[in-house]
Amino acid sequence: MTDSMFAVFVAAALALIVTSVRGFSRAGGTDPSAEARSVTLALYGCGVAVLTLALFIAKT
Repeated sequence: MTDSMFAVFVAAALALIVTSVRGFSRAGGTDPSAEARSVTLALYGCGVAVLTLALFIAKT
């Protein structure tokens, strides 16, 4: 059960980070709000990744 929870968290983190990278590639440097959204998504993705790592360490 917990293994599937870790898989979902990792998939969510990867999805957020990939979406952020795609947003950075489309931003073009002219729209600061698009870059800000990409940074926000990247931070959320990193936060989910750190949370997943902490839960994994606590489990083992």
